Amino acid sequence: MRDAVPFLVITALWIVIMLAVYGVFLVTKPPNVDYDAWVHASVFAVPGIGFLGHVLQQALTGSHAGERAD
Repeated sequence: MRDAVPFLVITALWIVIMLAVYGVFLVTKPPNVDYDAWVHASVFAVPGIGFLGHVLQQALTGSHAGERAD
């Protein structure tokens, strides 16, 4: 569980940052423009791919990432 805590903190921070980015996207949207659903989804697509890559890396390395080879 101790190894999972940093990952959980990163996950929580990631969610907060993504919601902030989406909020900025909505606030700066011109009032007379309506975006399709794919545009809203694209706000999360590129960072989401990076996040999934991080999840995959954590899943593959597991708890061995911080260990030294002696």
